[in-house]
Amino acid sequence: MREEAQRRARERLPRTFGPFFDRFPNLQKIQHLAIEPILEGRDVIVGAPTAAGKTEAVLAPLMQRLLDLEGRKLTGPFVLYIVPTRALVNDVYRRIRLPLERLGVTVGRKTSDHQSLGRVAPQVLVTTPESFDSLLARATRRLLPVHALVLDELHALDGTSRGDQLAALCERLRRVLRVKDRSLQTLLLSATVDRPAELGARYARDPVLVKDSRKRPLRARTAKAGFGEVPSAALQKLVAGPEGKRGGKVLVFANARADVEWLAESMRGKLPFGDQVYAHHGSLSKRVRERVERDFQAARTSLCVATSTLELGIDIGDVDYVALYGVPPDLPSFLQRLGRAGRRVGDVDFLAIARDPGEVLRFKHMLRAAREGKLLVDRAHFDPGTTLQQAVSLLFQNPARSIAPVHVLERLPRVQRDYWSEERLEQAFAHADRLFRRIAPGHYQATEDLEERFRIGNIHSNFGGDSEVEVLEELTGRSLGTVDKKALEQDHILLGGNAHSLRVDASGKVFADPGKSTRASARFKARPAPPIPGALAQDLLSWMGLDPSVIYRIESEDQSLFLHGLGTVHGFLVHRGAGSLAKAKPGRGLAFGLTLERGHQDFPTKLGQAETLRLLTRDSVRPLSRLLGFGPWFSMLPREEQERACLRAADPGALAQRIATADIQELFHEGLRIAARALMAE
Repeated sequence: MREEAQRRARERLPRTFGPFFDRFPNLQKIQHLAIEPILEGRDVIVGAPTAAGKTEAVLAPLMQRLLDLEGRKLTGPFVLYIVPTRALVNDVYRRIRLPLERLGVTVGRKTSDHQSLGRVAPQVLVTTPESFDSLLARATRRLLPVHALVLDELHALDGTSRGDQLAALCERLRRVLRVKDRSLQTLLLSATVDRPAELGARYARDPVLVKDSRKRPLRARTAKAGFGEVPSAALQKLVAGPEGKRGGKVLVFANARADVEWLAESMRGKLPFGDQVYAHHGSLSKRVRERVERDFQAARTSLCVATSTLELGIDIGDVDYVALYGVPPDLPSFLQRLGRAGRRVGDVDFLAIARDPGEVLRFKHMLRAAREGKLLVDRAHFDPGTTLQQAVSLLFQNPARSIAPVHVLERLPRVQRDYWSEERLEQAFAHADRLFRRIAPGHYQATEDLEERFRIGNIHSNFGGDSEVEVLEELTGRSLGTVDKKALEQDHILLGGNAHSLRVDASGKVFADPGKSTRASARFKARPAPPIPGALAQDLLSWMGLDPSVIYRIESEDQSLFLHGLGTVHGFLVHRGAGSLAKAKPGRGLAFGLTLERGHQDFPTKLGQAETLRLLTRDSVRPLSRLLGFGPWFSMLPREEQERACLRAADPGALAQRIATADIQELFHEGLRIAARALMAE
C-alpha cells in the first residue's frame, strides 16, 4: 500500500518529486493528502503537527502546477512564502533553496536584514508580514507576477493583530492581481486548526481542508519544584534516562523571560550540561539568539531554556526531551512546545515541572485534552486598530499619496469590512490627526509626522513596543539585548543566562561585563500573560467532575471563594465588578474563580445584568485591550471605537447570561475544595 501511494505521488509530481522527496524514505501522510487539491489550483488549509513536512507538502505540488502552467518563463516573484519571524525566513530559505535550485527556480528572502530584491526578483520570495506590507506599499508593481501565496506557521499569527494585518494584505494582493486578471492560490499551513471555515474565511477563498489528525503518543513525567526552587535534579535525570542512557539535548520552555534567565543561570555548570546551557528569548539581540541556535544545534548534551521564541520551527536540530517550566497558557501552545521533541521518532517525551498543586492539576488536564485531540480555544477577535495601519499603508501605495475611507473598506477582507461603516471609519481618520490631515470631504493625506515614519520604515508593523534599554558588551560594544529601564537601578543583571555587572557611560550607553554575582536578577518590561481561554477553563471543571454551568462556593472564615471557570477575560470582568472585596492580585487565579477577602460573602449577582457588565467593559478599555492583545494602533482609535472593540471581543452580554442562569452551590467535597483553592492561587 505504501509503495503504491509513493508510486502515485511520483507520477503526479514528475518534475518536483525528486528534488523535494528523494532524501526521505517515505512521504508523510499530509504530503500525500495535499497533492491533488493543490494541483487543481484550490486554496488549501494544511493542518499537521510540527515536523510533519508541511513545507514540502505544499511546495512540491505547487511548483509542479506552476511549472506545468508557465514552464521556466515564470518571472519573480511568482510565489510569496510568508512566515511569522525573520529567524524563520532564514530557516525556510535554507531548507527550500536546494530543491528549488534543482528545479532551476531562484529563491530569495526579504526582511529588514535582507532589504533588496535586486534588479531581477527571485521567483520564490520568503518574507514576513511586515515586509509583505512594505512591498505592497512601496513596490506594488513588483508583486504583479505573483501566482500563489503560502502562509506558514499561521497558528502563530491568527487571532492576533498581526494576523488581522496579514488577512488584509492577502485581500489587497488579490485586488492588485485583478490587473492581470489572475486569481491568487492561497495555501494556509498550521500546526493546529480550530474552526477551519472561520480560518479560511479570514485568509483565503473557499479553501479545502487537508489534515493529518493522527496524534503523536505523549509520554509525560511530572516533577514538582516550588517557585524559586531550581528543578535541577529533574532536568539532570532526563538525560540520565530510565535505561541508564546518558546524554541528550533538553529544551525547556518557560512563560516569562525572567524565568528563562534565572533557570539558565541556575543550571549553568551543573553536570552533565556544564557550560552547554543557553537562554533564548525576544529581549536578547538577534546575534545572541542566532549563536544560541547554532550552538544548541551542534551540541550533544546541552540544555536550552526559551520562551515561545523557539515554539516555531526554527532549526535547532533533533531535541531529545522537552521540559515545560510552568503551564503554557493554552493547548495550541502546549502542543507546539511538545512538538519540538521526538522529531526523529513518532513519540513525544516530555517533563512537566509544576510549581504548585494548581499547576499539577492543569498539566494533567492539558495532557488528557491533548490526547483527546481537543484545542479548547476561544473565537478569534478582530483588532480594528489594524485598519488604521492598513489605511496608512494604502495611502503610501497610492501614487497620489491620499486615501479615502471608502477605498480602504473596498480593500479589506469581508470579515473586517463588515465590522466598519464608512461614517465610523471617517470619524476614526479624523480622530487620528497625528496620522492624517483632511484635504477634502472623505479624503486624507499624510501628516508630516506620518511622512517621517514612512521614511524610516515605521508604518508596517503591528508589534507592541516595549520601552527597554539596549545593553552592550563591555569588551566588543556589540548588543547583548534589552532590559527594563528599572534594571539600571541594580549593579548586576542576568542577560543571556549569565550574570553581568552594569556600567552606564557619560552618554547614557549601558555596558555589561560578565562575572559571577549572587545579586544579579533579570528585569524586563512587564507584559500581560497570555489569557487562559474560557473554553479551556470550562473543560477543566468538567474534567474534575464538576458542572461548568454552576458557580461553586468554597467558604472559610476569612475568604469567600467562587469557582467559575470563565477564563481570563471574563474572569477579569467578574473580578473588577466585585469591587473592593476582591483579592488585590489574583494572578492566573481569576481565570478559574473569584476570591473575596472576607468570609460569608455572596457572589455579586448584579453582574448577571448585561448593562452593568457593558458599563464595566467600557470603563476597562485599557486593561482589557492589553489582555485581548490589541496592537499599538488601537490606542489611536476614538474612545467609542475602543469601547466597541472591547465590547465585541469580551462579549459581556454572554457573560451576564452565564451568571444570571448559573446555580450557586456550596462545594462540600474536601478533595474538590482543595483542588479549587489550588486553581485559584496566584
